[in-house]
Amino acid sequence: MLVAASTLAVAFAASVAFATSAQASNWKYRAFEPPATFTADFGTRFWYGRSKTGKDLFDTTGSLLVSRLTYEDLSLYTLEGFGRFDFAGGWFLKGYAGGGMFRNGTLKDEDFEPVTVPYSATLSGIGNSSLVFASIDVGFKVLRGPDFHVGAFVGYHYLKDSISAYGCNQVAGNAAICGAFPIPDWIKVISQDNNWHSLRLGLDASVEVGNRLKLSVDAAWLPYVRLNGADSHWLRIGTFPGDFTGPIPEDGTGWGYQLEGFVSYRVTDMLSLGVGARYWHMETKGHTHFEGHVVGFAAQPQVLTWKTDQFGVYFQSSLKLGPYPLISRN
Repeated sequence: MLVAASTLAVAFAASVAFATSAQASNWKYRAFEPPATFTADFGTRFWYGRSKTGKDLFDTTGSLLVSRLTYEDLSLYTLEGFGRFDFAGGWFLKGYAGGGMFRNGTLKDEDFEPVTVPYSATLSGIGNSSLVFASIDVGFKVLRGPDFHVGAFVGYHYLKDSISAYGCNQVAGNAAICGAFPIPDWIKVISQDNNWHSLRLGLDASVEVGNRLKLSVDAAWLPYVRLNGADSHWLRIGTFPGDFTGPIPEDGTGWGYQLEGFVSYRVTDMLSLGVGARYWHMETKGHTHFEGHVVGFAAQPQVLTWKTDQFGVYFQSSLKLGPYPLISRN
């Protein structure tokens, strides 16, 4: 049986070699041909929404919750520009960049027993706070027709938020922390500056309904999120034992997701107006690096978790240009 199998394999290889040599004269080398044309979309968006972000600080082992800072009920107002290039053949490149401000909102700062006795909870108002963001993706339309497409993409997202809290009032039973002597709301007490870097893997799809209506969806999983941040407790920065030498560095890695959907109406062949909604979520686990930043103490890093959410609605206008030749034939 082994001899028969070997004979069969040799015969198969010989037949393949013969067929290959017979067809070799018909082979032609085809170099990569770039897409012949492309279309472009450019526009602006105004995004109004809400934001919530916060962290849990644990001891060095990560088993004991020490404190929690929650920045919540933040109203966000941003303006952004966006662009998209669709190439004949299915490839596309898209992205956006923008920024704006946070208004209103509160910081709830909690310190837990047995580290802080009794339990403390303070409230501070939010002011002079902002965010900037940008994203870029490259992808390919795996399914496409004259009035629809489904594409897959990979990309990068950046978000920077800077939030400052003013004043301090005790709302629990710890009179030693902003209790007997509340801090006026014009004094800045805490600032948080976070930089979020994310890898995006997602799906992009759209379908035209009728002659002028278009529905679009963008859904991205963030398998890798990197946080670099800094916490500034302004009233504790000084030179006395136990004071901080300056902002405390923070870091972490994690994951997230970003969802977006909108409907647009083509007013003319070039101009479209639309309304959409988006939701961003990211979370990380890392450390607050007290080491070298506490006066008179050999402090150690403590375990830290962060979560941030931004969501809301946006209004957009865009212009469609093209198709244009990608490479001049002249």
